[in-house]
Amino acid sequence: MKYLPWITVCLLTLMMYMLSGTLTRNEGVVFDLPETGLGEGESTDLVVLMMPHGHDTFAFFDDARYVMGDSAQCAQLGEQLSERAGKTSLKTLLVLADKRVQMGDLMRLAAIARTSGLEKILFAKRRQEKPE
Repeated sequence: MKYLPWITVCLLTLMMYMLSGTLTRNEGVVFDLPETGLGEGESTDLVVLMMPHGHDTFAFFDDARYVMGDSAQCAQLGEQLSERAGKTSLKTLLVLADKRVQMGDLMRLAAIARTSGLEKILFAKRRQEKPE
């Protein structure tokens, strides 16, 4: 009888461990990001600029603006990316995003890029000036 509380605690801990594995699995896009982004001398023709404006996020690509919350415009962006990806040998997309862009919009763009045939997605960061 004196071991019953310990057995209960062990069983509850085991049950919580088993449930946490099934509850934390989510589908998503896996990024294979390099350490430093684009290196010196490396370039890409495919660049998307993302900026928030009010409650929407705009993606600018090839002199066109797309609203990331609109599924029709996301489909147009996917078609444009697919067309441009077919014309270049370097299948890399460079994303320049403001830090206020929501993560969901970045994930939506990454999913669009993957379905458009792009192989790499690079997120640029602001270069820090070296102190002298």
